[in-house]
Amino acid sequence: MKGYERHDEVLNTQQLLLSIIDLATQRGAHPDKLLKGTKLFYNDLTRVNVNKKPVTCSANTLLTVIENCSKLVKGNEISFLLGRRYFPSHLGLLGQALMNCRHLADMLRLCQCFQLDCFPLMNLTIKTFNDKSYLIFQSAVGKLSSNQQIFITEFMLSALLGAMKYRCGELPELKIHLDYAKVQHIEQYHVHLNMNNHENIQFDQQICMLTIASKQLYLPFNDSANSLKVLALQQMRQVAKLNNKHYPISFTLQLIRYINQGLANNVAVSQECCAQHFGYSSATLKRKLASHSLNYQGIIDNIRSQQAIFQLIICHDSNEKIADALYFTDVSNFRKAFKRWTGMTPNSMREQQCFF
Repeated sequence: MKGYERHDEVLNTQQLLLSIIDLATQRGAHPDKLLKGTKLFYNDLTRVNVNKKPVTCSANTLLTVIENCSKLVKGNEISFLLGRRYFPSHLGLLGQALMNCRHLADMLRLCQCFQLDCFPLMNLTIKTFNDKSYLIFQSAVGKLSSNQQIFITEFMLSALLGAMKYRCGELPELKIHLDYAKVQHIEQYHVHLNMNNHENIQFDQQICMLTIASKQLYLPFNDSANSLKVLALQQMRQVAKLNNKHYPISFTLQLIRYINQGLANNVAVSQECCAQHFGYSSATLKRKLASHSLNYQGIIDNIRSQQAIFQLIICHDSNEKIADALYFTDVSNFRKAFKRWTGMTPNSMREQQCFF
């Protein structure tokens, strides 16, 4: 199945775009300025389609509106307000299915299965170690600007935590690690994320993720109805079939999964091998990556560095164990690569990181 790219108009985000524009308009921004650079007009989003088909857009369009919003609107609360109203009202049949999941783990699995509909710009990966689970966020559509990264991360956190509180009755104990510098609007995090302990939000971390006790993910929802979940999913499949719609992941994520699998099995993952796997020439693959502001070696370095950082600061593995897991010939080469990836040695990162 072909993965969607940044320019492909496959995102069913008409309601999301209208919500962003309406929230920004209420704060003084003009709709035309918010849509500048998208080739869309506000009337395009509000017009009723006689065929009852939603207006679709590309990731580039959504990212452009987010960038415009971040520059035009002061206050930095729109991302949080957007996330708080996202579940379940913005998700239609998928929202109904999520409402009737057995527990949080079931909800997260469904979010991963329907990533295009749930969080089209970000990818959610779940890792476990000892008694904790780590929800790791990464861009699903290539490189993001600082404004886009912060806005989308705040939106995802607000939506996820809002869904957790809605279904659990109260917010489980969480810890948030953000891979960008501390923002000036930190009070918005405390207000909208309902994090009572301010120390549970840390900036300038090496990985963007949310930490939760694994047992919290499997506490049953007593009011869930599996029959309603199954019905909603069946209706989604029927609608998808009528509209000839599939649920692909992004081209970027397809590429990352291919490289991940190759690295995990110590199989050659050269750019030439990757291009051949996806049916492209090396030049075509290079052009596609450039359109996402990426390059092939950079993706490999990012995958290996993220794995190394996780093993180092979460699993507390030794340099030798990490080097072996990443198939380095010796520890010295691993140290050199780690410093090239992160700007510091493994031992320096151990001393500086304060993961709790």
